[in-house]
Amino acid sequence: MEGPETEPLTASTGSIQGNSHAKIAAAQELFPEEDDEDILLQAVVFVEDAIHYRSIHHRVDRRSLRLYRLYYSNWVQWGMYAAISVLLVLAFFERPSSLSYTSDTQTLFINRNGTNQTNQWDPPCGVTESIELFCLLIFLADFVVKTYLVGKEKFLKSPWLIAYVLILLVSLLDWMATLGVLCIVPVPGTSHYRSVLRIRRFFRPFFLLQNSSLMKKTVNCIKRTLPEIFAVLVLQFLHVYFFTIVGMLLFSEPVGSTAGGNNSSWVPVDPGATGVSDPNFHSLWNAFITLLVLLTTANNPDVTMTAYSHNRLYAVYFILFLAIGLYLLFNMMTAVIYNQFRGYLQSSLQGSFFRRRVAVRAAFEVLSQQNKEVELSTNSGGDCVRVSTIYHVIEKVSLPKSAERRITEKLGRDMFGTYNAAQFQAVFDLLDLDYQVHHRPPLPAFRHSWLQFLQKMIAHRYFEYLCCAVALSNILTVSILLTIEYDQLNATNSDLELLNFVFVVYYLVEQCLKFVLLGWRYYRIRKTYIFDALVTFGLVIVEVMTLVEYGSPFSGLDRKDEVETVIELWDLIRITNILIMFRLLRVISLFKTMSLVLSTLLDLIKNMRAFAGILVVIYYFFAILGIEIFSGVTNYETFRTVNVTCGSYQQLNYWANNFNDFASALVVLWDVMVVNNWMVFLFAYKDALSTGWAQLFFIVWWLVSVVVYVNCFIALVLENFITKWDKSNAIKEEQEDEGRSRTLSFTEVRVESVHHLFRSGLTEPKEEELLEEIRKHQHLEIKV
Repeated sequence: MEGPETEPLTASTGSIQGNSHAKIAAAQELFPEEDDEDILLQAVVFVEDAIHYRSIHHRVDRRSLRLYRLYYSNWVQWGMYAAISVLLVLAFFERPSSLSYTSDTQTLFINRNGTNQTNQWDPPCGVTESIELFCLLIFLADFVVKTYLVGKEKFLKSPWLIAYVLILLVSLLDWMATLGVLCIVPVPGTSHYRSVLRIRRFFRPFFLLQNSSLMKKTVNCIKRTLPEIFAVLVLQFLHVYFFTIVGMLLFSEPVGSTAGGNNSSWVPVDPGATGVSDPNFHSLWNAFITLLVLLTTANNPDVTMTAYSHNRLYAVYFILFLAIGLYLLFNMMTAVIYNQFRGYLQSSLQGSFFRRRVAVRAAFEVLSQQNKEVELSTNSGGDCVRVSTIYHVIEKVSLPKSAERRITEKLGRDMFGTYNAAQFQAVFDLLDLDYQVHHRPPLPAFRHSWLQFLQKMIAHRYFEYLCCAVALSNILTVSILLTIEYDQLNATNSDLELLNFVFVVYYLVEQCLKFVLLGWRYYRIRKTYIFDALVTFGLVIVEVMTLVEYGSPFSGLDRKDEVETVIELWDLIRITNILIMFRLLRVISLFKTMSLVLSTLLDLIKNMRAFAGILVVIYYFFAILGIEIFSGVTNYETFRTVNVTCGSYQQLNYWANNFNDFASALVVLWDVMVVNNWMVFLFAYKDALSTGWAQLFFIVWWLVSVVVYVNCFIALVLENFITKWDKSNAIKEEQEDEGRSRTLSFTEVRVESVHHLFRSGLTEPKEEELLEEIRKHQHLEIKV
C-alpha cells in the first residue's frame, strides 16, 4: 500500500505527516539527541527483545549489549543457520554417499557386470570431517558467547544450554575417536573405505532445535501432549489386540489340505466347511501386524479376501474393526491431540507474551529513570518518557517496516508530549496488529464521457465476474480440444493454437484497460491484478515466440516442416496452456471460503518454520538410524531370492527403496509416512534380518510421523483457519456497523507468526508481575 504524501513539519502544529523515515528525521531536528547513550542502548536492546519474544535476563553493560546486538544481528544468525545447514547436508556426502545417479541395487548390480564397481562417489577421506569440525567449532563459539551473555546462574538453570554443551563435547570426542579409524579399513575390491558408527550424527538435529526458541516451545508442547496421546494409543492397542485374538480364533480352523505337507501352498477343498484358515492369522505377531496395517487401510481389502471369499459374514469382523479403530479411535486421537496440543502451545506462548510485556516495561523503566532527572511527569504524577526519546529508540531498533510505519505515525501525533507506562505499552502493541486496512486510492479523472463510462464499467465487480467467466471458458475449450484433437495439436494451424492466440489477445487488452483506466496506484494494491499481469506477460512472450517461429495462426498452412525452429511448436503450446491454467486461480478471489483457505495456506507456509524444523529433525534422526540398522540388507544380489511372493519387495521391484545411503533412506521414510503399501517394507526388512523386531523401526516411525506429527500439524491448520475466519467475520461486522464502504477500503487479515494465532486467547499480565520480574534482573540497577 502506498503511504501518504510527505508534507513539511511545522512546530506550530506539532504534528508530523509522512513516512516513517521522514518523521524520524524531523524528530531529530526538533529534539536534538540529549539522552544518555547507555540508557538508550539498554532500551533499544529491551525493545528488540520484545520484538523477538526474548528474555531480558542478560548482561546490560555497554560492552555486553553491543556483543548481544551483534550476536542477534541478522548476518550472525543467518551464519549460524548456514553452519547448521552445512552440518546437516553433510549426510548426503559422507560415506555411504548419496552421490550416485540411482539407488536401485538391481540396476547397479546389472551395470557392474561382475566387476564389483559401483557408480557411487565418496569424497576424499577427511574432507567432510574437516567441514564438520569447522561447524562444531562455530557451535562451540556460539555456546561460549551465549553463556557469557546470560551468566552462570542462568546457564545452570537452562536444560537446553546444558544439553548443548554435553552434545558438543560428545560430538567432538566422537569426531576424534572415529577420525583415527575412518580411512583404515577398505572395502575389498574397491577404492572405498568401510563406514564406521558415528554417534555424533544422531545429535546433529539438536543444533537446529536449540537455535530456535519457537521450535523448542513446540517440542516441549508435543512432549507434554504425549501422556494424553499415550492413553489413546493404549486404547487403540487394546482394540487391535482384542481383534487379533478374535481373528486367530475365527480363522484358525482349516478347510482344505496342503500339497505334500507344504503349508505355503494352500489347496482349498470343501466350500461348505465351517471354518477358514487365513495365513495372516497363524501367529500372534503376524496377526497383530496385519491388523495394524489394516488400521491404515494400506492392505485393504487384500487382507480380508481369504475370509470374505469363504463366507460373506466374515466381512462384519473387518468392518467393525475399521469402524471402531479408524473412524472412532483415530478421530478421537486427532481431537485429543488438537485440544491438548493447542492448550499447551497457548500456555507456552503465554510465557512468550509475558516476556514481551516485561521487555517493553523494562525499556520504559530505564528511559523513565533518565527523565526523572529533569522532573518530567504526567498529569497523574506517574513516571513518563518523552516522545522524542522514543523516536531515538525507534531509530536504532531493527523493526519490521510495517510496524515502524505504524509506530512512527502514532508518535507523530504527540510530538511534544510524554507517555506514561500504559501509553508506552500501547505504542508497542502495534507490533501485534494482525490486520491492515488498505484504503483504495481515487481513480484517475477523465474528461471524456465515454472514458468515464468505460472506467466505471471496468471498476464494477461484474466486470471481475466476466473476466473469470472468460478464464473458465478458456479452460473448458482447451480441455475439449485436448480430448478430441490431441493428435493434430502439433500442426501450426491447429484449433488450439488459434484459440490460444485469441484468448491471449483478449487477456492483453483486459490488462491494458485496467492499467490505464484504473491507474497504477489502484492497480498495484490488488494482488489478483498483479498476478494476472504476470501471467499475461508470460503468455504474451510465448505467443510472440510462436508468431516469430511459425508465423500467423490464421495463415491456413502447416509451416512446421518448412522452417528451422529453435523450439518445438508443441512445447510452446504446452507452455501457453499451462500459463492459462494459472489464470484459473483468479476465481479463488471471488469466493470467500476459497480465498480464506488459500490465504491460510500461504500463512502456514510463512509460519511453518518451527514445524518444518521438527520434521527435519525426526526425518534426519530416523534416516541415520535406518542406515545403521538396515544398510545393505536388501541388496539385489543377496536378497532377490528371499521369500519372493506376490506383492513382496522383490516382486514389486522396490530395489531403489533402501537404506543404503541418506537420500534413499529419506525416500523410504516418506513412503512409509504416506502409509500406502508400507506393509511391503515391514515384511521385507523382517525377512532380510530374519527377525520381527525389525518391524518395530517402521511402527515407531509411523507413530511419530503420522500419529503424532501429522495430527499436531492438523491442529495448527485448524487453529490458523479458525483464527482467520473469526477475525475476518469480526472485521466485516465492525465495518458494517461503522457504515464503511467496501469500495473505499478493504481489510487484509494477516497471521504473521504462530504467536498471532493465539493472541486473542492470551491474558494480560498484571503490573505487579511485570515489576517483580524486572526486580529479579541480576544486572539491571533501577528502582521500580
